[in-house]
Amino acid sequence: MTNNSHWLLGVDGGGTSCRVRLCDAQGKCIGQGTAGSANVRLGAATVFQAIEQATEQALHEAGLSHSILKHTYAALGLAGAVSEQLNRSITDYPHPFAKLCVDSDASIACLGAHQGQDGGILILGTGSCAMLKTGQHMQVLGGWGLAISDHGSGARLGLEFVRTALGAFEGLSGASPLTVAFMQEHHNSPAQLLKWADSAKPADFGSLVPMIIQHYQRSDPVALQLIDNSVQEVIQLLDRTVSLGAKKISLMGGYANFIGPIASRIFAKSRPTEEIKPIIVPAQGDALDGAIILATHLSKVK
Repeated sequence: MTNNSHWLLGVDGGGTSCRVRLCDAQGKCIGQGTAGSANVRLGAATVFQAIEQATEQALHEAGLSHSILKHTYAALGLAGAVSEQLNRSITDYPHPFAKLCVDSDASIACLGAHQGQDGGILILGTGSCAMLKTGQHMQVLGGWGLAISDHGSGARLGLEFVRTALGAFEGLSGASPLTVAFMQEHHNSPAQLLKWADSAKPADFGSLVPMIIQHYQRSDPVALQLIDNSVQEVIQLLDRTVSLGAKKISLMGGYANFIGPIASRIFAKSRPTEEIKPIIVPAQGDALDGAIILATHLSKVK
C-alpha cells in the first residue's frame, strides 16, 4: 500500500475486449488488465463483469487490495454508450468506486489521441465511429451498431463478406478462393451458415477480417473488391469529419492498422493541393490515456 490519497482507473470497453489502466493520483500507471467485451448493449452486468476481471489483474500487478477501490475515481469509455438511458444503466449499477463517470469509447479515444486538445479521430475496429472535439463540444458520427451503422469497420467488412460468399455459392456472383474456403468451413451448407449467423455477434463477423486480408494479399478478386468498398466507406467518414471542422484526424482501432494506410493515401490525393498540413496525424495517446484524463477531472469535482 502507498500513501496515495486516491487512485485513478481508466476503462476502454470495446466490442471485442475491455482494457483497464490503474494509476496513482499523479496519473502514473501502476497496473493494467484485459477482459472480454464491455459493450453497453450487452447489459450492465456483463459490462461490470469484464471491468471487474480486468481490474483484478491491474490490482494484482500493482500489488494493491480491493480496499483501494473505494478511493478510486473510475472513468469508463464504453462501446455503445450513445444515449442517456444506456449510460444511466451503467452509472446506476452497484459499483465499488468512489465516483464513476461514463462516456463512449470514442470520446476517451479522442481525448487520448490529442491529449485533451481539439482534433478528430476515426475509430476503425470491430465497429466504427468518428469523433470531433472543438473546445468543450464533442460531436459524434456513426457508432450506432452493426445493424444500421459501423461503416468502414471490421464487423461490417465481415458481414459483407458473408453475404458475398453465400451469393457466390448460390451462383448470384462470381466465386473465388476466398468464398470457396469460407463456405467449406461451413460444410458448403447455407443452412449451417445461417445457424452460425443467427447467433453471431459483431466480434464474430470481425473475426473474419484476417482471412479476408490474407486473400487480399494474394489478389483474390472478391477480397480486393471487399477491401475497396471498405476503403471508400472510410474515406466517406474522413470527408464528413473534415467538413464538420476537423483540422487533424487520428486513425485508431485494430482494423485501422491495416485499412488506415490504404485509405490515407487515397484520401490525401483527394485533398486540395494548397493544403499545407496533413489532415491525418499519428495519435499522441490511446483511449486509456483519454480515460485517465477524464478520471483526473472526476477526482477534482467536489
